Amino acid sequence: MSKLSPNLFQRRFQDLMEIGRASLQALAPEWTDHNAHDPGITLMELLAWTAEAQLYSLSRMRHDERQAYAALMGITDTGANSAHGLIWPDPNDINSPVNTFAENVIIPRDAIAHVEGLETTTFQLIDDQLWMPGRLTQLVTHCADGEKIDHTNTNMYGGQPFFPFGERAGCRDKFALSFTCRDKLPDSKSLQTTSGHWVIGVQAAPSAQVKDESQTEVPALIRSALQATLVAGQDRIPIKVVSDDTYGMLRTGAIRLDFNNVKISPTTFTIEFHSEVGFARPPRIIRVGANVIPIEQVTRISRELHVANGLPDWKLELKQPGLRYSMNKDPIAIEIAEPSGVKQWYRCERLSEKGPTDRFFEFDRKSDVATFGNGVNGKIPSAESHVMVTYHVCNGEQGSIARNRKWCVTGFSGVYGVNYSPISGGANALTPTSVRRHARDRVRKSHALITNNDISHAAISLPLLEVSRAWIAPPHRLAPRTGETTLVALRSRLGQSEPDTVPETPRWLEAVRCSLISRIPLGTRLAVIAPCYIDFFFQVDLEAQQGIDSESLRMELVKEFASRLALDDDGVTTPREPGALVTRNDLMNWVRSLAGVKRVLDLSLFQVNGENQMPDQKIHVPSHGLPRWNRRRTTITVIPTAMGGRR
Repeated sequence: MSKLSPNLFQRRFQDLMEIGRASLQALAPEWTDHNAHDPGITLMELLAWTAEAQLYSLSRMRHDERQAYAALMGITDTGANSAHGLIWPDPNDINSPVNTFAENVIIPRDAIAHVEGLETTTFQLIDDQLWMPGRLTQLVTHCADGEKIDHTNTNMYGGQPFFPFGERAGCRDKFALSFTCRDKLPDSKSLQTTSGHWVIGVQAAPSAQVKDESQTEVPALIRSALQATLVAGQDRIPIKVVSDDTYGMLRTGAIRLDFNNVKISPTTFTIEFHSEVGFARPPRIIRVGANVIPIEQVTRISRELHVANGLPDWKLELKQPGLRYSMNKDPIAIEIAEPSGVKQWYRCERLSEKGPTDRFFEFDRKSDVATFGNGVNGKIPSAESHVMVTYHVCNGEQGSIARNRKWCVTGFSGVYGVNYSPISGGANALTPTSVRRHARDRVRKSHALITNNDISHAAISLPLLEVSRAWIAPPHRLAPRTGETTLVALRSRLGQSEPDTVPETPRWLEAVRCSLISRIPLGTRLAVIAPCYIDFFFQVDLEAQQGIDSESLRMELVKEFASRLALDDDGVTTPREPGALVTRNDLMNWVRSLAGVKRVLDLSLFQVNGENQMPDQKIHVPSHGLPRWNRRRTTITVIPTAMGGRR
């Protein structure tokens, strides 16, 4: 009778080594040292040993082995993850606390928040918070050149993105938020007994490259360290930025400020934000607000009662599913009432290493079961003793809440505010299937960058940097081969018009390079440069067909040229290829192909830097460059066809 399951373990270590040695001549003919001391042979032996182990296990690895392999890929077991988000106060609601309260409040961390009418799913604050009654009265950008931009009305209505630090966002640009409070700002003496921090909420403009900001790992160089200064009259006091989830207002999150060093108590003050090193790219936000409450979906199970049976190897199973924990902290805390009082018991990896009087237990995170000792290895809890377990649980993926829901918070009667962004980021505990899925996804996205396509695709996929296009510039035929790879990166454009200044700043280019350099093979150097822009414009005179409106035809021509000469890859138009010439014949053909054009009377090409008519009527572009059309200097003259007379 034949076996139903196939026997896949047919090759051993030596078989795999022979296969590898036999392939050396074809794959690496210059490799001649096949002895055991050669590092390459050692590597082959390691691969053969791993392959044999995988074939033998046939997906029946122990749980700790799976965890070890997952840890090599940077995947750690952290249990269920809580959904989190921001609750914004609603200043338009006359009954909102920001309009009715008159005194400062410290909101404790264990305060409960829930959607109005939905009390089954509860949320808690992430930390203690200082809440001050009042509102932002003015938002102003102070540019380095002295220009001031007021965003008060834009921020009030929301929906329209703006640049809080200007379109260049340099180290000398500042963003000032003026706040008027109905109570006084707590000074350092009144804050010594509390640990609450004031919170500024930021809702960033969505990025086409980032679907879920909460699941995005942000490289360290992209994170801009914000510094804050409190301005009240003639006083300028630096205040500490305790935490910044926005990474320099690049994504939605909260900024926590500490007022412990403030010795004055004004009712009106201004918070100035700036960055000493500038920003990887200019932040673009939809709204910013004070007294925003960061929350997370979590429930604290305090002293859940169990009764010990007094037997060896007693197992305690948690009553609530969805245990939340991290690798750095114990997932549960156990206290046992003994005749001498309530004693704390501690978690250990192996009870076999403990003595008969040691108060330790093992805990299996997958089954949520705690195992106590047998009297020889670990102490046995006394029979009928009360065992109290404290832990935190969450609903994982089920804790997500859609945007624009009204929220109630402990300590405030009625509705506190709304969530403009979804409450997201929740995830269930990892299973063996999900671990494999995450590992394969990480291998696909985090592998070494070998080919030109690998480097270009990795640059476009960088989070929050908004890389629209990237390509490898071919080296000059006479240039020495130094092992340096040059990546040309182009930043996404906003709107239809091309900015006056080059958007690829040196800090942005350095952020792209540092985000990729860890995946570049040793011995290869990576340089990231901006495209070499060749600015040009043209003058065209044409005659429209009879009955065609001249202004409408001119606008259609502008759209046609914008589509043909697009630099940004917006997914709709085909961008211009690097190094492609722009010739007079190209422009003539584009004009003639448009419906409503009778004939082209004249067309001339000009380059902006020389401002002379090109003698060969061509705009020459280097291989790492792009032609950039200057719309404002282009002249399009449409002459209507005169009405014909009688024959």
